[in-house]
Amino acid sequence: LRAALRLFVRDGYSATNIRAIAHEAGYTNPALFKYFASKEKLAFHLFERCYLHYARGFRTAIQPGRPFEKNLEAVLNQFCLRLDENPEAFLFVQDHLREFWPLVSPSVRKQSMIKQLEGFLVQGLEEGAVRNEIPKTMLIAAFVGFLVQFARMFYFGEFKSPASARLEEIRA
Repeated sequence: LRAALRLFVRDGYSATNIRAIAHEAGYTNPALFKYFASKEKLAFHLFERCYLHYARGFRTAIQPGRPFEKNLEAVLNQFCLRLDENPEAFLFVQDHLREFWPLVSPSVRKQSMIKQLEGFLVQGLEEGAVRNEIPKTMLIAAFVGFLVQFARMFYFGEFKSPASARLEEIRA
């Protein structure tokens, strides 16, 4: 899975084939097909795993009853920790939402990161920590867009330190 993720992000999903994944992982093609019937099934499995990994991080970071500022700090901390751990996971999810999100199960859909962030931003609006003249959907788009662009720049080496070392800058 790590080899597939690395290749999908580095070379692109379309340009990556099962032979390259098997070679990178130290398997033969037939051995890889024992686990996944096709590259598409492998990619979809990887998408769900990576998506749920980040969704769990956001869900555990956002604590009901805790002030928005503390939740914001926890969300950004989780994001940075997970980005440091595996930057390809976040990029793979973001790059393939259009293809794979329609295929995910209802149980995965219930864990939508956008829904979690929406509730989180509503808390910020209610506490007055977030400006209320900006539509909620625009706030979510701006927040997620920032995270995606930061992850991309991090992946491509624009930031030399770990993402978690940039936490104060991100928070600002």
